[in-house]
Amino acid sequence: MIQHRNSPLPWRTLVARYLCALSCAAFGLILAPSATAADGLATPTTLPTTRPAATADAQPMWANHIEPILSKSCLKCHGSSKQKGGLDLRQPQAILDGGTDGSVVIAGRPLDSPLFQRIQPGADQHMPPGDKVQLSTEEISYVQQWIATMPLPANHPPITGKGLDFSQSAPSLIEQAARTKWEPPAGMQPTAAIDFLIESHWRDQHISGNGTCDDRTFVRRIYLDLAGRIPTTAETDSFVTSSDPQKRAALVDQLLAGADYPRHLAEVLDVVLMGRKNGRAAAARTAHGWPQYLQSSIEKNRPWDKIVAELITARPAAADAKGAVWFLYERKNNYQQMAEAVAPVAFGVSIGCAQCHNDPLAHEIKQQNYWGLVAAFNRTTNTDTSDGPALAESAIGGFVNFTNLKKESQPAILALLNNQTIPEQRPADGADVKDSDDNYLIPPSKDKNSIMQAAVPKFSRRAAIADAVTHNNPLLARAFVNRIWAMLLGRGLVSPADQMDSRHPPSHPELLAWLSEDFERSGYDVKHLIRTIVLSRIYQLDSRWNQATSPAPELFARGLEKPLSAEVLCRSLLIATGHDPANSQVVADAQPLHDAVVAAFPGLFEVEYNATLQQAIFLTNNPLLDGLLKPQDQDLTARLLKLPSSEERARAVFVEVLGRPPTDDERAQAISYLDARGDRPEGGVKQLSWALLTSSEFLLNH
Repeated sequence: MIQHRNSPLPWRTLVARYLCALSCAAFGLILAPSATAADGLATPTTLPTTRPAATADAQPMWANHIEPILSKSCLKCHGSSKQKGGLDLRQPQAILDGGTDGSVVIAGRPLDSPLFQRIQPGADQHMPPGDKVQLSTEEISYVQQWIATMPLPANHPPITGKGLDFSQSAPSLIEQAARTKWEPPAGMQPTAAIDFLIESHWRDQHISGNGTCDDRTFVRRIYLDLAGRIPTTAETDSFVTSSDPQKRAALVDQLLAGADYPRHLAEVLDVVLMGRKNGRAAAARTAHGWPQYLQSSIEKNRPWDKIVAELITARPAAADAKGAVWFLYERKNNYQQMAEAVAPVAFGVSIGCAQCHNDPLAHEIKQQNYWGLVAAFNRTTNTDTSDGPALAESAIGGFVNFTNLKKESQPAILALLNNQTIPEQRPADGADVKDSDDNYLIPPSKDKNSIMQAAVPKFSRRAAIADAVTHNNPLLARAFVNRIWAMLLGRGLVSPADQMDSRHPPSHPELLAWLSEDFERSGYDVKHLIRTIVLSRIYQLDSRWNQATSPAPELFARGLEKPLSAEVLCRSLLIATGHDPANSQVVADAQPLHDAVVAAFPGLFEVEYNATLQQAIFLTNNPLLDGLLKPQDQDLTARLLKLPSSEERARAVFVEVLGRPPTDDERAQAISYLDARGDRPEGGVKQLSWALLTSSEFLLNH
């Protein structure tokens, strides 16, 4: 164990304490250990950590803290069904507008705001009243911080004169899609349209965006986003030394045609569509062809609307599409889980809050929408056929009622969030409805022990829903466009990405509308959408901001740092340490590492990333990570030890891990650190490599 010169404690113990102290900070603050005069270890260059402007803080604070607090304690009296004193607390703008007694919030001045005053313990006219759920000290502090950071309404205003009025009567999902239209001037290329609309927004906000990133930054960024890994040193050098003026477009086309792209996007969609699962569930997905189905669909660039229809109907016509069945089959006849899984894909929203009542914050999400989507699946039953898992569907039954907060019983009809209602004749109460083979295209099997095919009714609710979702439904394209934009730019045009409702208006309404229509016109061509975004100047902006205050993230005025997903991090660790992830034996040997990284870094598309103690411990002490640095064959440590001097080793490790040569100061510190460990070169090389691998520069896509 390497010892810190001025301490009896092991060096890694000191680092562990340092990382643990940072574990509640933002992800970008988990850095490699800072250099000290005694130790002389080089600190890798890190990304800026300046605090965003006040307006940038208010939106994530609202989404992550304030909205849940108000929903829990205040909306029964100040929500959709009741607004005492004329006060509506569902949206920031409504809160600013106040009630019949005037304003309850003075932006930027919490101590003078009646809302903050009345939630104090023992306050006159204390809110919530004594028998209601009270706010904790921490929640009161969040309200104070939120008011302090909102000199303007939390949602950024749209382009002047052209956007929607997001007020108390904010437009519904379908109204947003219908009312926001924009077409680029004749001859303007799609990528230029993105730049035009974003830059118009900058001018309205009186700011300027960053310059374009350099080639080394771009090649790393695009490999991480499209291939799901860092580039090798040879791939970086080939790109950087090329004199082709169109080399960025050429590299994008090369990656979209390569084998890494479908695997990477399949991994992303697996988490988005199915969520993280433990090893047993992940193995079941693989055994039943789910990841193979996703990867094959992406490799063939199948239209997104066709994929969605296949997921909902779960009756694949081709052998290579059999894995689509697992999307619903894994829900194990839980119809509410099925509905809640389909809603974000089809409409861009989470509908769980509408199970018991109309969504108190998004007026257009009704309880009938929740139970209507549940009813779409409640004739479905998991069935094991001779050809594998399938979903049988009955031709009768499944007519249920739901009860609202007023104890009123209502029928669950097939009413969707895109304002479509699927007509269906409902039998009279108490009617005895008989089933028969005449109701089916494929009738139920008479032999329950040997089922050849799952039952398919002539009228299929699942097929009807799939048709309604994929035809005349602008929300389908908007949901996918927003998700891909979030994946590539670090934040959705609507954030959170799966809450595209009236309370979360888009930062750039025209851009979302135009990109969605362009995606539809392309035939839901996923590669076309991705290529359009990544070849824009906006995608290629430098992430380093040298001014005192960083611009609000929703302005997209600089590149936004994105934490690497677990799969991307694992694969990048293998490449950086000289282990080929294309080698099947390497992949098999690395499975424990993969599982450990997924356990420590499970998040994806998080609104506000906060590092955890678990991640800090993994980066500090995990023997699997340490095992990557054991010198063997031609891996990183073995190659570094073969170099004749500390100077060559210092330069090589920066190039191999971070994809760039060290700065003069970094090189000098690294050489000093290695020279001080001349009697134990392997330890020195491993520690320096470890410091770079656990730095924010490596752990972020920037």
